[in-house]
Amino acid sequence: MIPATAHFLWFGREFPFIFGLALRSAALRGEMERVVLHHADPIAETPGGRLALETPGVEARPLHPEPVLDRVPEIGGELVALYRRLTAPAARANMIRAALLHTEGGVYLDTDTVTLRSLRPLLDAGFFCGEEHLCLPADLVRSRHPLRWARAGLLLALRDGLRRWPEGYRWFPAVRGLYGTAPNNAVVGGAPGHPLLAELLRAMVRLDPARQTVRYALGTHLLTEQVARARASGPMPDLHVHPPEVFYPLGPEISEHWFRLRAPGRVALERVLSPDTRVVHWYASVRTRHIVPQVDAAYIRAHARRQLFSALVAPLLP
Repeated sequence: MIPATAHFLWFGREFPFIFGLALRSAALRGEMERVVLHHADPIAETPGGRLALETPGVEARPLHPEPVLDRVPEIGGELVALYRRLTAPAARANMIRAALLHTEGGVYLDTDTVTLRSLRPLLDAGFFCGEEHLCLPADLVRSRHPLRWARAGLLLALRDGLRRWPEGYRWFPAVRGLYGTAPNNAVVGGAPGHPLLAELLRAMVRLDPARQTVRYALGTHLLTEQVARARASGPMPDLHVHPPEVFYPLGPEISEHWFRLRAPGRVALERVLSPDTRVVHWYASVRTRHIVPQVDAAYIRAHARRQLFSALVAPLLP
């Protein structure tokens, strides 16, 4: 069983209001025993910190990354050395989330998520993650096959058109079967010491140094490889890989529609969410960075009838 603890990570002194919603939603809807924000910098006086910490069940824990990594048996020192080489917060977070889950267990969630319903049914596993629809899986990035790249180019163009079209999110389900799926590590759960988590951490230190600093290499790409290896090695009944609708109902690029403004009354969450959706990952790193500092309670109330995201989170406002 996976412990009923939700883990969030934050690096940086600014913790915007929109990210506080992630913790608030997990505490109010996720049915977790604990919701922990591991923060490398003080966040109590930030808008997101105040929103999160006034929510019952949320606790803040100062993050000391190197001791977290050093606690991993056998390879702790190597993980610390790799961490010191990295500069990108996302790459460092990839390491910390895996180490936390390996030593403590629980469910890790990115701060650009909104929990919709209980996570308890997901805990009856040794390890779980979810897949997203995407155009450029890790194996394609390393491929030189011209036909594969040509097909990927067409799919990229189609997805970009649907991203730009005002109602494109409604039509993506009609073509999503053309796209591949691969695991994403924005929502990951694991029991302490689970073999897949141990192997994921070992793979980080074994990875070619030239790849260790490449974007996504220690995150989604390595997770995809380890899940594939685990599946190929034989049955692993406690490994659950959930389909895109569970955590990623609008995948990369298409997720821009969460923030598109529409005519009042034309916001239809039922066209995006399914009965299986438990968490919405809205991809803060994809075309939405400029919106993040704008979102506060007043913004959400003003846009609740015109925007999918504000409609999604309005019930969470204090």
